[in-house]
Amino acid sequence: MDSKDTCPIGGKHKPISDLIGEVCCQKCGIVLAKPEAVDFDAQKGDYGLGGTIGKKGSGFGKIAPNTKYLTSFDKILAIAKKLINAYTQKVSSQKIISARTLELFKKYRKLLKGKNTETFAATCLHIACREQEIPSSPIIIAELANVKRDRIVDVFNQICKLDPTIMKGLPLDKADKKVRYVASKANLPEFFSRKAIKILARIPSSVTGPNPTGIAAAMLYLVCENTPSFVTQKQLAAVTLMNPQTISNSVRLLRKVLKKYKIKMK
Repeated sequence: MDSKDTCPIGGKHKPISDLIGEVCCQKCGIVLAKPEAVDFDAQKGDYGLGGTIGKKGSGFGKIAPNTKYLTSFDKILAIAKKLINAYTQKVSSQKIISARTLELFKKYRKLLKGKNTETFAATCLHIACREQEIPSSPIIIAELANVKRDRIVDVFNQICKLDPTIMKGLPLDKADKKVRYVASKANLPEFFSRKAIKILARIPSSVTGPNPTGIAAAMLYLVCENTPSFVTQKQLAAVTLMNPQTISNSVRLLRKVLKKYKIKMK
């Protein structure tokens, strides 16, 4: 396709060399040409990137300030790779997560226009984690990426609107799948994880509310109650990056549900 062809967004295409060797329109993302792949690391080098992720004292490091001032997609993608590597190290050691996150970033890049690169990369990571059934939620990803939760939700919804099939590939986000993640964060023995999962299996997921992580934490609180391994709601809130009130509300909900279905904790 000739770079002078009309861009669907308006005017002429703005061709730009992509990190993966493609020549794309900077405005709409359409691939204009596919030349031989370029060894970006060897030819482009470092861009002297800086910025921050995470809170000070906990994973605080330089990544990429001034992302919004970069217009060349190959530079933005270079930043995305650094962001994704930094984010995934806090979520999982599985290389498939970082590879899938980068794949999603490239696939839906036309939505990136006017978006914050950090938020967009974080949202792609959230989707990748959900696909691999790794415990993830907008609030957890927002905290580790130091971005706003509402923006992650907004970008997630836009990606799903652009590609409705993305939701079909996501396993149901159920509380029992979050239990071991929360238990490991709270240093609870495996015995309590198994007990919590067993009880949750007897409760219809439709009555446990929209917050699987909060329900998982609440169930662990209940099964550990009055035991030497007791963990407080405040401690569970801290390890799950949730508000203590959310955990408290989930505990009250579970007590009612357990009573309704006549399920005993023992």
